[in-house]
Amino acid sequence: MNNPTKNRSKKSGTATLLCCAFALPALTVAASAYADDAVTQPTSSTSSTQTLAQTLSSPTQQAQAETANKRRANSGGQVRNDQPDTTNAIVNAEADQTVTPPTPPSSQAASKGFIADSHLNLQFRNYSDYFEGPPSLYRHAWVQGAQVNFESGYTQGLIGFGVDASLFAALKLDGGNGAGNMVHVGKDGGGSRQLAWAYPGMYDIKGRISETVVKYGLQTVANPFLEPHDNRALPPTFLGVSLVSNDLVHTTLEAGSFTKVDARGHTNLSNLTTSYGGTRIDRVTYVGGTWHYAKNGEMSLYIDQADDVWRQYYGSVSQSFGDPGTIKWSGLANVYSTHDTGASRQGHINSNAYSLSVSAQHGPHALLLGYQQVLGDQFFDYINETNGIYLTNSMDVDYNAPHEQSLQLRYTFDGKYAGLPGLKAMFWGAYGWGADGSAGAAENASPSAPLHDLYWKNGEPVHGHHHEFGFIPSYTLQSGRFKDTKITFIAMWHNGQYHYSDGNNMEYRLVVNVPVKVF
Repeated sequence: MNNPTKNRSKKSGTATLLCCAFALPALTVAASAYADDAVTQPTSSTSSTQTLAQTLSSPTQQAQAETANKRRANSGGQVRNDQPDTTNAIVNAEADQTVTPPTPPSSQAASKGFIADSHLNLQFRNYSDYFEGPPSLYRHAWVQGAQVNFESGYTQGLIGFGVDASLFAALKLDGGNGAGNMVHVGKDGGGSRQLAWAYPGMYDIKGRISETVVKYGLQTVANPFLEPHDNRALPPTFLGVSLVSNDLVHTTLEAGSFTKVDARGHTNLSNLTTSYGGTRIDRVTYVGGTWHYAKNGEMSLYIDQADDVWRQYYGSVSQSFGDPGTIKWSGLANVYSTHDTGASRQGHINSNAYSLSVSAQHGPHALLLGYQQVLGDQFFDYINETNGIYLTNSMDVDYNAPHEQSLQLRYTFDGKYAGLPGLKAMFWGAYGWGADGSAGAAENASPSAPLHDLYWKNGEPVHGHHHEFGFIPSYTLQSGRFKDTKITFIAMWHNGQYHYSDGNNMEYRLVVNVPVKVF
C-alpha cells in the first residue's frame, strides 16, 4: 500500500531515500571482522638494523642479527616465523615458537578521552519534491535542511561515559499545496506557514565497556523495526534506551526500548504509531542480533513488542559467492511474522510476510529478481517514521496488502567497476497481484470503524493488481573541497486498479547532501 510519507531507498545506497540493493537501504548489517592471519613486519630501514645490532652485546649475536636482516631482505621485507626477530609480536611458549599478532585493545581500552575522541560534523541537505496523484492531487516542496552533530569521545577507564547532541534546522524555500511533513508541522498536527524552524534533533548520554555501548535519549538506531525513515530534509529520531554489543566474535547483539518519536517535519515529541493502522503505541521493545557466519554471509534474528498492539518476529539470511570480475551471485531471504498482543488495539493480527531475491553482478552491471508474498488477512504493518519493512519489493509502495504477491526486476550500475567511481544508477519495475482485503473489510464494515479506510477502496474491499517503475541515478564527488557531496535524482511512477489501495501517481525528487567535517 502506498504511504504518502514514503520513499524507499534504503536498499540502494541512497540512505536518505529509496532502495539499496539493499543493501540492505537496504537490509544489511556490514561485517568487517575477517582479516588475514598472516603476520608481516616491514623492516627495511637501515636505522632499524643499526638499533638491533647495538642492543646485542657479543660479536656472535651481532653476526646473527646481520644474518637475520639479510634473510629478511631476501624475503621481501617480511618477518618469517622461523626467524629470531619478533619485534611487535607475541611468541607463544610452544616448541615451534609460532609468531602471533598481539590482541588488539577493545574500543574502550583504546579510548583517548572525552575531548580527544570527540567529533563535530555538519550535514546540509537540499531537498525538493514534486508529486501528482488522482484526483487532481499534487504537492511540491523545496527545503534546505541542516544538522550540527556533536559526538563526544568516552572517558578513559573500564567504563567510559560520553554525550551526543545535534541541532536540526530547516528553511522553507517553497512549501506548496499538500507539502505535509516535508515542511513544518505544528503541535496540533496541522500544517504551518512557518518559514524556518530549529530544534534539538538528538541528545543522549552514553556508556561503553569493552565493545558494548548503551545510550539513553533522543537517538537513531538501525534494525528491522526502528530504522529511521530518512527521506525528508531532516530525519526522525526516537526517545528511549538502546544497547549495541560487538563483544562476541563476528556477532552484533542489540536491544532497546522506545516510547516517543520526533517525526519528520515536527519539532516536538509525539506518540509512536503504526504506519497503516494509525494505532497508538505506548512502548516498543526489541532484542536481536546478526551473526556473520562467513566472510560473505550473515544471519539475523530479532523480536519486538509494541505494547497492546503486536509482537513481531524477523529473520533473514544472506549469502554471496564469486567476484564481480567474473560473476558475483547474491541471495537474500527474509520474513516477518506479526501477531496481536495485550489489548489488541489494532484488532486481530495473524500475518506473515516474506521475500526472496537473487542477483548476479558482472563488472558494473547487476540484475536482481525479487519475489514477495503476504500470508494473512491483514496488511503487513510496521511502525510509522521507520523503514521497518526490510522486504525486497518495498520500493515506491510496499506491496503489503492481504494475500498479495509481487515480483520485481531491478538493474543497477556501479561506476566503481567501470572507471567512474561515485556514479551509480538503478532502474526497477515491480508488479503486484492477488490482493484480497475482504476479511479485513468485513471486520471494519462500518464507516466509523478504525480501519475502514484501510480495507475499503472506492466502495469495495481492497483487491486487484498494480505496478510501478522507478529510476534513481546518483553521483558522489570523489575529491576537492566538496568531497563526499552526493547528488541524487529520484523518479517513480505507480499505476493501481480502481479498487486497489494504492492509486496512480508520479513523483520526482532531487536531493543534494553536503557533509562537512569540522573536527
